[in-house]
Amino acid sequence: MGVKRILPIGNDDFRKLRENGSYYVDKTLMIKDFIEMKDEVTLIARPRRFGKTLNVTMLKEFFDIEKDSRDIFNGLAIMDTEYADQINSRPVIYFTFKNSKGTTVEELTAQLKLAMQEQYGYYEEKFRDKLNKNSFSTKKFYESYDLLMDQKSTHIYLSGVLLDLTRVVYEFYHIRPILLIDEYDQPIMSSYEYGYHNQLGPFFANLYGSAMKGNSSLGQALITGVQRVAKESIFSQFNNARVYTVMHKQYASYFGLTVGETEKLLTDYGLILDENVRMKYDGYRFGGVEIYNPWSVLNYADIGSLDNYWINTSFNFLVKQALRTADKRFWEDFDQLASGKEISVWLTLETSYIERDSNYSLWGLLVNSGYLTALKRIDSNTAVVKIPNDEVMSEFQVLIDIRC
Repeated sequence: MGVKRILPIGNDDFRKLRENGSYYVDKTLMIKDFIEMKDEVTLIARPRRFGKTLNVTMLKEFFDIEKDSRDIFNGLAIMDTEYADQINSRPVIYFTFKNSKGTTVEELTAQLKLAMQEQYGYYEEKFRDKLNKNSFSTKKFYESYDLLMDQKSTHIYLSGVLLDLTRVVYEFYHIRPILLIDEYDQPIMSSYEYGYHNQLGPFFANLYGSAMKGNSSLGQALITGVQRVAKESIFSQFNNARVYTVMHKQYASYFGLTVGETEKLLTDYGLILDENVRMKYDGYRFGGVEIYNPWSVLNYADIGSLDNYWINTSFNFLVKQALRTADKRFWEDFDQLASGKEISVWLTLETSYIERDSNYSLWGLLVNSGYLTALKRIDSNTAVVKIPNDEVMSEFQVLIDIRC
């Protein structure tokens, strides 16, 4: 079997993973799909801990014109395609909002500033004394830079910071940048949890909308989260994204582990993919592809014990709050699921529960956040759903207590 590679538990940075020699399941053909689909704005919605950050940082390392990434992509599938020569060919702007949380507007604003300061600081140092100080883009860039560094500035003045950075990056390189945003919906969920989301609706609409709709300086954008962008509501200015949910075939195999990937990983660590493992961690269907929970499989391979590793703490609050107000019909269907049955429900993945609290958006919330899996579409409004596996079933038993 040879020397076991380090399992990347808690390491979701592509460069660090490759430089450390950690175990890596090759998902680099996602780069090929991203190039070929040519979507101006791509939003991929998946549950937490299904590899979103690792894939976003993979895209960052592949395209970043300021990096030399050939070593860390050596031997990976993308380098055997016609797109290998696009490595390190475009400017990249990368933000992660996974830690952007706060109990108040002020706390969340401070966390958002921290998340954006790193990229602004990087480019400010890169551009220093090299920009046309009289250009509109340069002036706006430094205005936004000063606002981000000012501890007293409020969210009201920050809605243009993504747009301003794309403009100045394009002006400097004369190549339209790729904008990558990981966990774009985390600050929105935080604002909902602590009761101030209505104050921030216009801010988020302008922050994302100004940068990604009608922005002539933008090349492409890819953002990830759990919730799908709604066509109306706080995202009314940001409705041009091509959205790929768990129901879409596109990108289906790149998030989570396929059967073959799971079997190989376990074999590499002296374990087998038997019925006990299937019952515990299998059961998801993304675009018709059978998917295992990657976080749980990695922990099982590391520890060797079939325990419950995946607890979707980020969405527990939202799910519990929704269940507290669910009606009798929902609970009747829920009881069938808790008994292990598959049921047909009317659901939408287009509108998040915080925007429209109804049964069909609640079912969508449970599918998006990984508590349920959608096995197939019956029609445009109806799908067959079930609890994916025993690990999630254990979590459901806790949720049932909410009724009591």
